[in-house]
Amino acid sequence: MIEPIRFLALFGLICINYIFLSTSIWVWTPDLFVVFILFLTTLKSKLPNTYSFILYGFAIDLFFSNQSLPYTITFFLIGAYLSFSNIKWIQRSLLEQLLMIMLVSFFLNILLNLTNDYYLNIEARIIINPLMNALIWAGIFMTQRHKWLKNF
Repeated sequence: MIEPIRFLALFGLICINYIFLSTSIWVWTPDLFVVFILFLTTLKSKLPNTYSFILYGFAIDLFFSNQSLPYTITFFLIGAYLSFSNIKWIQRSLLEQLLMIMLVSFFLNILLNLTNDYYLNIEARIIINPLMNALIWAGIFMTQRHKWLKNF
């Protein structure tokens, strides 16, 4: 996937997230942007660099945050972790990945709660969203695992 297509996909997700926010089902859905980052890590054998993750987070914060803090910091942490780790190691350890995704989602939702006052029911999202993100990643992991195991 080339960079312009990634940015178009990101802006499509921003539009979908606006629809979720306006219909109040945002609380019960997984974080589309975290899922987008998870897909980026699975589609290519070479990961985007850390600066790309920061740019994605900043673009999301421009649309959804009073301050450019929550997604920028969270995506920087994700990008830094992925750039320092081995892709084969990431693809093997499902339990560690689920714990990391849950912690990152929890951290992101706490930052959203601290910096934004227009989200409704953010307290429920702090609990529900990490579980939903972890379930989606478990599905991605189970469906992509056969391709990853060929690389070892």
